[in-house]
Amino acid sequence: MRNIYHSLLLTGVVLVSPLIASADSDQTAGDWFKNSYGPLWADTPYQDIEAILTHYHSEIVTHGSDGSLSTTPSREWLTAPMDSWREEGWVRAELTDMTATSINAATTGVMTVWTDYYAGDVTETSCGWYLVDAINNEWKITHYADTPCS
Repeated sequence: MRNIYHSLLLTGVVLVSPLIASADSDQTAGDWFKNSYGPLWADTPYQDIEAILTHYHSEIVTHGSDGSLSTTPSREWLTAPMDSWREEGWVRAELTDMTATSINAATTGVMTVWTDYYAGDVTETSCGWYLVDAINNEWKITHYADTPCS
């Protein structure tokens, strides 16, 4: 019985491991966020919307400061705020600091600090938390929350 259990366990591990292994074996979720997602905001984010969207799951769960959760299609979640920021003179953002914490092989939390650039050489700091998951062998942002900058 013990051998059967070990055989089943080993078989399960062999079958499931590729599914939960990092989405891109060459990059951790943190490296993917820093090297693939972050730079898209640095120069021309309005022109890079489609590329930015490839980094999101089809829907984003937003964690409100009041404890609420809302789920929004990723295109709407991205473009509506970008349009509002643009009206306020926002031009681009630079990922200035981040800390990635692996939760398990398929999930990583990323705390970020961004420098937002506005017309007239005005800058502002904003911070956020992202949950990055391995979905279909690709890293995707699935959750977001604004966080206080300390």
